[in-house]
Amino acid sequence: MIDTVSNGVGWIVRVAAHPATAVAASQANTQQADFGAVLGSETSQKTQSSRAAETADESATTSADTLASVLASANATAAAATADSASTASAAIAVTPAASDTTSTSTTKPGVMALVQAMMNGTFQTSYVTDPAKLTQQTTYGTDMMPADYYASDATANQMAQLLGGKVVHLQPFHAGMYVEPTANFIELPNGQTFNAADVAYYSRYGDLSQNQMLACVTQTINQGAAWTSYNQSGGKGTMPEFALGYVGPPISGMDYPAGTIGADGNVINPALQGVAT
Repeated sequence: MIDTVSNGVGWIVRVAAHPATAVAASQANTQQADFGAVLGSETSQKTQSSRAAETADESATTSADTLASVLASANATAAAATADSASTASAAIAVTPAASDTTSTSTTKPGVMALVQAMMNGTFQTSYVTDPAKLTQQTTYGTDMMPADYYASDATANQMAQLLGGKVVHLQPFHAGMYVEPTANFIELPNGQTFNAADVAYYSRYGDLSQNQMLACVTQTINQGAAWTSYNQSGGKGTMPEFALGYVGPPISGMDYPAGTIGADGNVINPALQGVAT
């Protein structure tokens, strides 16, 4: 079985009888940054009501007038403390929407740019299925294990679907024939293009690439991945997909692209091929 994933310049050929094994071109000097979450601290305030009550008990005498005076003072103190606490809580609550609004205004519209930016700033990190039971393939000779490289975790697929504005669907990665492969997480876009989430998630390790190169790589992999999905899900009917060196294809329909990233031929420009003779 043959599958491909783009490497920016061309595409990586993945050849398999079953299970499939990947042959990927190495890329040097890559960096991957981890960004920790910025955690806010919680603050608590103590009211004086308990202390006031204790003061009242300690100050009480057998004189009814004195006791009444002390209790009145204690109640007034407690009421003031409670009002102060409520006022502080209201102020804290009033601040919360402002923080939420700030976050929402910085959120990018779902699409390839949202995914590329998340990969570049480290908020999208890839993980893969680790449970052997979810990687086990049934064959005519028993069972064997599929490579985890084709199986993005649920968390990775769900985040990708949200960033792209698509949904997660479960499909077998290849045309398995008589074999029964475990299903993998695929992303189905609103335009119908469907691809293996693991293929696109691969690029999260290359966040140090330029934005336009990342955009080309992600677009290329979605376009080619959708072609492979269609071929594999048809049972291998028709012509096996083939792509020219460095071919990216058109922008993903319904998604925004920065100015200057689409060529005169209507295809997304691959910066890696600029100035390269064809």
